[in-house]
Amino acid sequence: MSEDPDVLLGQIGLRVLRHRQALGLTQKELGERVEMQQSNVARIERGEQNLTVRTLCKLAEALGTTATELFAGTTRGSSG
Repeated sequence: MSEDPDVLLGQIGLRVLRHRQALGLTQKELGERVEMQQSNVARIERGEQNLTVRTLCKLAEALGTTATELFAGTTRGSSG
């Protein structure tokens, strides 16, 4: 896992995008679930917006995953 913040934000954004698409949600629908504007969701998915831990947790809950998975790419039950 990269420790470059820009790379990390891009990886998180890609994971958010993939989960959202897998659920068949639009950016607007995801935004409504987490009380965020569609434009903010778009910036997150492009890796252009810094995230708070609270926002990461809200996104994870709305996407049916964990903050750890969005942050590090590890899934439930994965070790290390």
